[in-house]
Amino acid sequence: MAAMTSAVQLLSARRLIVKIGSALLVDAETGEIRGPWLETLIADVVRFFARGQQVIIVTSGAVALGSSQFNGSDRPLRIEEKQTAAAIGQVRLMIAYERSLKRHGFRLGQILLSSEDIENQHRRLNARSTVQQLLKVGAVPIINENDTTATAEICFGDNDRLAALVAQMVNADVLVLLSNVDGLFTEDPHHNPLARLVTEVRCITPEIEAMAGHSHARHSSGGMVTKLLAARIAMDAGCEMVIARGNKSYPLAAMENGGPSTWFVPLAKDRATCGEH
Repeated sequence: MAAMTSAVQLLSARRLIVKIGSALLVDAETGEIRGPWLETLIADVVRFFARGQQVIIVTSGAVALGSSQFNGSDRPLRIEEKQTAAAIGQVRLMIAYERSLKRHGFRLGQILLSSEDIENQHRRLNARSTVQQLLKVGAVPIINENDTTATAEICFGDNDRLAALVAQMVNADVLVLLSNVDGLFTEDPHHNPLARLVTEVRCITPEIEAMAGHSHARHSSGGMVTKLLAARIAMDAGCEMVIARGNKSYPLAAMENGGPSTWFVPLAKDRATCGEH
């Protein structure tokens, strides 16, 4: 049933957000982009466009790619060093996306957002208009947080939340969070191999929240906790969200072909019944 749901929901979505984390995009050992993996992801995205669907990419990776500038230090980077790394890494990040998309005849449009851009109505409308115009001219919008100017966001923020806010902003039908796990488990599968995958969530209850674990990835600021926060935002906006493993080739095709995942399905507008599910 879950496999059929993934295929049907992805096929029926008019507009999708695909969020890609640093742990998937950047090799933790070399600090370089996982080029062959990115090629397969872009092939998936192009296939969606060929079906008449719209895909917006929310990507991390700038800080991870630029951190080699400070390889001589084992300590955590200071804010100004992270911002420097982001400025250097963002260029490399966009070049990698541009090369992959160009092979398929596509262009990209870069958008850097801060939380203020989302919260301010005028700036939010401008950002939404830019996304819509990029899609209209056949360019793939690629969004990242503006880490070069962010302060609190760069310490505590994550692109799971940003992706959910973008999904809300552009009225997306489905938000795809590609992760290094198959989805939400009853317990942390890193600690308990008997943990069971939850295939569908219709209400984020305290029991669901208790299942969230922590990030195990070096360059990732997110984790299952932030994914559940993103799910709340998406579901409240009427957008479905799915968590699925993304570190294998053609991750979107894998979902369509029955790969494991967790779907978060928004209830009807009457949220009072949430506690009963």
